[in-house]
Amino acid sequence: MSKPFISKNNPFNENSNDGEIFSYSYLGPKYWITWIFLGLSFIVAHLPFLIRKFLGEKIGAYLYRFSNQKKKIIKINLSLTFNNISEREINEITKMYFKNVGYMYMNLPSLWWKSDINIQKTIKKQNLQLIDNILSSNQSVILLAPHTLSLDYGGRALSEYNLLSMYKPFKNSLLNWFIGKSRSKDTDKVIVYPRNKTSIKNIIRKMKKPSVLYFLADEDISPEDSIFSKFFDTNKTSLKSVSKLAKITNSKVLTCICHYDVNSDTHTFNVMEEIKNFPSGNIEEDCVKINSILENQILMDKTQYMWTLRIYKHREDGSDIYKL
Repeated sequence: MSKPFISKNNPFNENSNDGEIFSYSYLGPKYWITWIFLGLSFIVAHLPFLIRKFLGEKIGAYLYRFSNQKKKIIKINLSLTFNNISEREINEITKMYFKNVGYMYMNLPSLWWKSDINIQKTIKKQNLQLIDNILSSNQSVILLAPHTLSLDYGGRALSEYNLLSMYKPFKNSLLNWFIGKSRSKDTDKVIVYPRNKTSIKNIIRKMKKPSVLYFLADEDISPEDSIFSKFFDTNKTSLKSVSKLAKITNSKVLTCICHYDVNSDTHTFNVMEEIKNFPSGNIEEDCVKINSILENQILMDKTQYMWTLRIYKHREDGSDIYKL
């Protein structure tokens, strides 16, 4: 069973050795290919920007040409989300999406190998005072983020805060440990929990101390934990847990988004105003509000949202629209 990643500098009185730690089994033959991959990622992290940009574009073009199943998922998602979208628009978004995926592959190794000080130089942070104002009133913040391609840079932008988050474990244990450590550097003040119900309980306890929960609010996890609400031109599940967490922890809920600008080689992390009257006491209304906010976030740049996710995994009629 996966454990949390606990930074040595965390303010929650948790011992970092109680979380995920290095195992000598990672040195065995089973993981030699993974070590080669990580070695190559070290080289990528230190390449000049223009080379990374060139390689990112080549990777994006390759993925656009050969990732047929992912292209089908993107087409299903876009067609269902925007009923009047044309084939030309779908192709344009898809092509630019894969180019952005290529850039992402070239940028992620920097998060793994470089220090927090170096990474912060590549992130423009906007409106962090909205978080500061709430924390100064002795309340915690739930920060809702969509699945943009730069979401890991969004987490890195929050490294100065008492931070809580969750992750989906990788099947490869070495990769899981290595990437998890990059999200919980020694200089951070963070605990990143594996995604499960026990973790939610631990997070609730931790949020008694003013802290920031970086939370992905657009996932389609299970119908039991969600409500179907209007989403663009269809209905989509919306997590009830956001409203419940805000009520239980007496936290304020803000939204945020992170986008990459290839022209300046910078990530912009933008925090937006507090969601008013949330939770409202009516969980259906709260879920409608979350989906409405997600719509606005996606429209900021449709080509940087993860359209390859199965965001419509659960449908009201029980159908599987991704059965390809």
